[in-house]
Amino acid sequence: MSWIGIKKAINRAGTQVMLKTGHIEQTIDKDYDFEEKRYRTLEASSLKLQKQLRNYSECLKLVTNSQINVAEALSSFYGTTASTAKPKEANGTGEEDNQEQQQQQQQEEAAKFESLSQEYYHTLLKLNSDCVANFEQPYNQTVLNPIARFNSYYIEINDAIKRRTNKQLDYDAMKNKLKKLMEKPQLDPSFDQKVSETASEADEAERAYSEINDQLKRELPKLVSLRVPYFDPSFEAFVKIQTRFFGESYRVLNGLQGKLDARTREDYVSGKLDKRVDEVLDKMRALEL
Repeated sequence: MSWIGIKKAINRAGTQVMLKTGHIEQTIDKDYDFEEKRYRTLEASSLKLQKQLRNYSECLKLVTNSQINVAEALSSFYGTTASTAKPKEANGTGEEDNQEQQQQQQQEEAAKFESLSQEYYHTLLKLNSDCVANFEQPYNQTVLNPIARFNSYYIEINDAIKRRTNKQLDYDAMKNKLKKLMEKPQLDPSFDQKVSETASEADEAERAYSEINDQLKRELPKLVSLRVPYFDPSFEAFVKIQTRFFGESYRVLNGLQGKLDARTREDYVSGKLDKRVDEVLDKMRALEL
């Protein structure tokens, strides 16, 4: 920063203090204040929206990865059950035949679920590689990138608002300086020239302030009104991408439902599946360990 810039910064800091203490009359434009308030609301909302949309994408990846982890553990679980199943000791020839038949049935059922759980695992791997990849590219292109581009304009606008604030401080300081000169006239021959120069500087400060103030009053409402036509296509794309992603996920996972045994499907529909689970839990409680 140059020496002139440092002097201006110091003078503006002093003017701010005097404004807060009421020693200087502050220039107020209620129309501008209203438009800046609307702009700040838009800025906060769109920045929050960008953050939440980014989090949505990350959370979706976490959910799909968690599904894969569960499927992998489930596949390992069924595989362990099938390989470690041991028959009960038979008490007699007839009972031994029944035991062997039950054992064979249990092994077939375990093998079937082992195969299904492994297929479920590989299905989720494919779902993650295909659906998530097909989700990410259009999501970034039609949702995240447009809002990031929109929010990038806030840097330039905030710089303009900062320049207006500085011009306002300069104008208020010159008004106060001119006011003090007029309140205490002097007989010094150079006084009139000093007043004229101060008035000229005040007019120049007012011109600079009014120029950027009027510009912002014109531009800020336009920016706020553009939010709807700008974000509407992204919102529509967001809904369509969601529909496509979850629809494809449902189609892929629904293909596994037909591979469940008929009894399991019937029990699920009739509500008997809970009873079967309770029966298994009762057998577990009856174990003498």
